[in-house]
Amino acid sequence: MTIHSLAINRNHELFLDEQLANLKCFKGADEKLLSPMLPQSFILAEKYIKSFPQHAFTVSNSIQVNEKYLLSPTCCYPVFNSLKNTSLNGDTLITHKNYCSRCEDYYQEGERQITFLMREYIFFSEHLENVQNWIERVKEEVTEMICSLGLEVEVEKATDPFFNANDFRQKFQENQNLKSEFIVNGLACGSVNLHLKAFSKSCSITSGEGNDLFSAYFGLGYDRIHKQFLLKEDKAA
Repeated sequence: MTIHSLAINRNHELFLDEQLANLKCFKGADEKLLSPMLPQSFILAEKYIKSFPQHAFTVSNSIQVNEKYLLSPTCCYPVFNSLKNTSLNGDTLITHKNYCSRCEDYYQEGERQITFLMREYIFFSEHLENVQNWIERVKEEVTEMICSLGLEVEVEKATDPFFNANDFRQKFQENQNLKSEFIVNGLACGSVNLHLKAFSKSCSITSGEGNDLFSAYFGLGYDRIHKQFLLKEDKAA
């Protein structure tokens, strides 16, 4: 049996936490501590299992046989689950770090892991312009941060790996330029994604006045960026 370990170590995990927290675009974020296990009945979990069945890591309860769960593939899903049917006052920034899980064809430490550590920042606003401006600040500041670690990074337009390549959501995501990835040595180590109002409406998250909210997230894969940092050190040795 193959033991699937994490690439990241505790010291570098805390180092990355500090590096991100010091960026202006992430200042004042509200930290959430949440379970990575989502009820399959949660709307975003349902949609994920339908759109990405090849990656969905599902579990059940041998005692309560009707209980079925999805091990969250992202950090933002537990945040949206915790906020469903609530309202937010003003622009809101939340951060959440957790272990995420996705089924993969193969295991490669620091590249393809069934379980991996991520931190995400999720931004909510009534105003699309505010969210778009936040995304641009994130792209600029995160790029500078990664470069400060001695790594070369490119920000590239991207789409999610929908099971059906003809899924209209993939085409919409590409046409609207909703997702960008931070590429280090050909590997996506982070991404920023504009949800528009899709996630907030699905979860009934509104402003204090009852208006629909726009949302976006930035996520950094700690194992992946740590692996690239180690490769850089090996080359320099």
